[in-house]
Amino acid sequence: MKVLAIDGSPTGPGRTAAVLSAVLAGAAEAGAETGLVSLGEDPDIAAADAYVLGSPVHRASFATPLKAFLDRLPRGMWGETEHPLTGKAVAIVLTGASWQHFLALNDLRSVLAGFFAAHVLPPGLYVPGDGFDQAKQPTEAFATLAHGQGVALVDLARAVAASPALSSVRPQA
Repeated sequence: MKVLAIDGSPTGPGRTAAVLSAVLAGAAEAGAETGLVSLGEDPDIAAADAYVLGSPVHRASFATPLKAFLDRLPRGMWGETEHPLTGKAVAIVLTGASWQHFLALNDLRSVLAGFFAAHVLPPGLYVPGDGFDQAKQPTEAFATLAHGQGVALVDLARAVAASPALSSVRPQA
């Protein structure tokens, strides 16, 4: 089982990557091989069994690099032969300045579940500015939540892989 985290931050490794790393620690504890890539690296994501998509929130939405990545990502429709997120388990991590942007999780969840037919782990993880310590690492409470998301993601990915019906879900149009 391989879990790949994708950091959609426009500025490179920072608070979002720190939370993604905490999610990956939980996934590793659950027995998964893990990896973290930045969208600046033009990642090859086809070989993963599950994904964690992370982004800071800008103007009440996930950041432009993640949006551009999702716009280019194939979903197995109209002659496309690849569909890396389709029928796979996916977790969401968003970071922001305040709790006012918590609902940005819903927009990304909708894109992933509806457009890509991914199995999105609820409820998603949002970490506001006060969820980080002086070293820009998640506080203990948020690190615990992130760790739990990683463990749950591996469980969900195993359930999806074991079910022909769940793993064969495809986008409608």
